Amino acid sequence: MDLPAPANGLKLMTLIAALFGLVAVYGQWQHSRRARVETVTVAPVPNVSPAPSPNER
Repeated sequence: MDLPAPANGLKLMTLIAALFGLVAVYGQWQHSRRARVETVTVAPVPNVSPAPSPNER
């Protein structure tokens, strides 16, 4: 006694699978462009001794 799957359930599962596929493609696209987007430049801090504040005694 095998009942066929309801059409609405199959449509919903197909929609969910398509959404997962779109999220996966978007993630790969973001991963491929991350090197261009996240460039970091590190500048050394100048070696200046701090002067005392005029309010300090």
